[in-house]
Order: sequence, then structure tokens, then C-alpha cells
Amino acid sequence: MSFDVTVKPVGVPVTTPLIRPEPDAARTAVETQLPAPQSVTASGAASDPNAAAANTAKSSPENNQSISRKVLFDQAAAEIVYVSVDDQTRQVISQYPESWQLKARAYFREQDRVAVPSASQPTNRVV
Repeated sequence: MSFDVTVKPVGVPVTTPLIRPEPDAARTAVETQLPAPQSVTASGAASDPNAAAANTAKSSPENNQSISRKVLFDQAAAEIVYVSVDDQTRQVISQYPESWQLKARAYFREQDRVAVPSASQPTNRVV
């Protein structure tokens, strides 16, 4: 014979409604409904989903044929760098990791190298 100790709820559980007071800013806010002549409406071109994508594709510098992509190794930071360069102007369009990150990694790497004594340093031991 086993005894089971279970507690069974009686009736339906009641949830108390959470009532939040309205913030002062919401109570004193200005009505945002504008009359029809002052409201902004979507243009016919905006309703076409392909129009926005085509406009973005035209203005994107990544679609330009004069962009070269390079993968470099920064020895000071010991890091691989991905760079996109405009061939006409020779300016860097994008770089990952960014130059400040590479400088920080190179700095901390040098600090670690200086802090750890090298095992190849000669020692004077008398046996």
C-alpha cells in the first residue's frame, strides 16, 4: 500500500490583472494625428518591393567592378586582415578587423612579449 502526497488545486486559478499607471509624458503628449493634406503617403514606386532592391543595388559600392578584395596577414598583430580597395582611388572601402583593432592587438601582443622573459636568455649558474 502506498501513500501519495499530492496537492490538487481546487477551482480555477485566478490571475490578477496588472495595471500600470500611465506615464506623465504619455498624458501630456501632443496628438500625432495629422490632417490629410499634412500627412505623408507612400509613393507608387515604394509599393513595388523590387524597386527598393534595385535602387540599393545601383548605389552599392560593392557592385562596382573597380573594387579589389585582398586577404593580408598583419605580422605585428598576428591577424588575418580582409580589405576591400577601390582600384580607381586606391582608398580602402572596408576592412576587417579595423585598423584600431589591429593596433590594439599589436600593442598587447608586444606587451605580452616584453612581460614574459625569454627562455633563451643566458643565466650564470655555478655547479
